[in-house]
Amino acid sequence: MFAVVAGLLFGVLEASLVIPKLVKNKEAFVWQVVPIGAALFGVPLLLVIAFFGVSEYLQFGVYAFFPFLTATAAASGWRFRKFEKENKVDAFMSYFGFEYWTQPTLDYSELFYYFLRDVASKGPHHFWGQLGSSRGYIGYSKIFMDMLKEKPEIDSSTRKNLLKILKTMNKYRYIGLSGLALFIGSISVIMILLFGAGLGYIHLNFNVADIVGPASGIILFSFAIGVLVLMKSFQRTISRLLANIDTSKLALST
Repeated sequence: MFAVVAGLLFGVLEASLVIPKLVKNKEAFVWQVVPIGAALFGVPLLLVIAFFGVSEYLQFGVYAFFPFLTATAAASGWRFRKFEKENKVDAFMSYFGFEYWTQPTLDYSELFYYFLRDVASKGPHHFWGQLGSSRGYIGYSKIFMDMLKEKPEIDSSTRKNLLKILKTMNKYRYIGLSGLALFIGSISVIMILLFGAGLGYIHLNFNVADIVGPASGIILFSFAIGVLVLMKSFQRTISRLLANIDTSKLALST
């Protein structure tokens, strides 16, 4: 319960700090977000260690961490989506939540231009960033191919290579989402066992807390390694496809 309340509070505070600044400017640097998050979650964690010892640290951390993240995402996500719809913009956040910015919501033709621009840049990292995006051009293969047919200045060979890039992105996004679903499912099972055993709804022949630490470590480590392997494989594949494209035939000016 503490984690849910703290997560909801942090999500509301984050949105309340950031959104007013984004209304005035397209960019906002909000340094208070990270310290507030650390205080809401980290201070109680330190108090548990101080008063109850390290033996209670793992149980509290696992019980609290994932509900905290879920509640934070739900609260801040709802506020930010409402802000985006009202202002017809997309909001973005840099790593660790220090920098936020907005961009106008793009239509298909604008998304198509950015796709061609990223192809011309020959940078695979642009496409990797699209895999986890809900607002980018990922998933628009059919629409983009229809648009390519209306551009006779782009030859058939270039069209085929562009289609391969889009299909590759969709393939790796499916793999990534499947891995994420497996990760969330595994954590959910651990949470159900923990809460079920703690509240007396599930009766086991062993102490579930004894396996939570190793299991959580294995799951987190496997997820991190999986992301790195997927990223390297994706970048190699995309780089190979980009090498086959003559950027002078992309007709970016049209």
